[in-house]
Amino acid sequence: MWFDPTTVEAVSELFPEWAALLFALLSHLGSVWFVAPAVVLAYWFGDRERFASWLAIVMGGYAVMVGLKGLFATPRPDVPPPLAPADLPIGLEQFYAPAVEVATTSFPSGHAIAGTVIWTMLALESPVGTRRQRALVAAVMITLVSLSRVVLGVHFPIDVIVGVAVALGYLAVALAVQYWVGARNPHRAASALFVLTATIALLALVTGNRLDGAALLGGAVGALTVWQYAPPPRTPWSVTAGVLLRATIGVAALALVALVLVVLESLLVWFAVGVTGGVTVVGLPRLVTDESSPRSRVGAVEQ
Repeated sequence: MWFDPTTVEAVSELFPEWAALLFALLSHLGSVWFVAPAVVLAYWFGDRERFASWLAIVMGGYAVMVGLKGLFATPRPDVPPPLAPADLPIGLEQFYAPAVEVATTSFPSGHAIAGTVIWTMLALESPVGTRRQRALVAAVMITLVSLSRVVLGVHFPIDVIVGVAVALGYLAVALAVQYWVGARNPHRAASALFVLTATIALLALVTGNRLDGAALLGGAVGALTVWQYAPPPRTPWSVTAGVLLRATIGVAALALVALVLVVLESLLVWFAVGVTGGVTVVGLPRLVTDESSPRSRVGAVEQ
């Protein structure tokens, strides 16, 4: 009953075929290609003391997902997508295909976990609107991202329901750690969360999804090392052409790092690439300072 493809087909058939493109867009709002750049850019251009914890929490959420997928190893629904990617123009195909062409296991939904983590964090931390308004927006976005995975035929309903529940449970633990450690030393809150992420990633490595677990473990170790022993200035980068160019180069470097993972299947390599990614994300603001802002130099001295 829980893994019945006819249920997925019934949900998908409630919507016209053209709506698949809209649901693909909603699906991307819970994908790693949206979540990871959003959190990295927030860390570079926002309050680093605050957003370092976000980095750790998001990485930990992915580690939870990797561990559970490896543990249960549930096949995807045997249901074709509402639209075949090959039938779309090349631009739309490249946009649509990543949302429906997936090779990982099904249970629980990674998009539901990542979407719940990022939109709940935005509801808790964003200064826009009231807390009730932000909670409503987050609930709507989490629901739409989760629904999109079923409509597109890549998840069973139970996958997304459990994904949301797991993400909320994980967030409760992570935020409790952040509050408990941060009450004594705000800087160490992120360190504690990176340790939590590394622990979950190590468990994920053991459950079977060894490569992703190794990369996340390496990322947590690299980020923790820099944050603990070579913390960057707290003052965010200003939004100038020069700084935006550096950020673009940094994102491009991370994309190249990700490409290495696509072609190599070595635990050691994935761990090393993860370490490189964690060091790059957390340490880049220390290596490339914003010379246009005297506050950044003051922040560097204060650290």
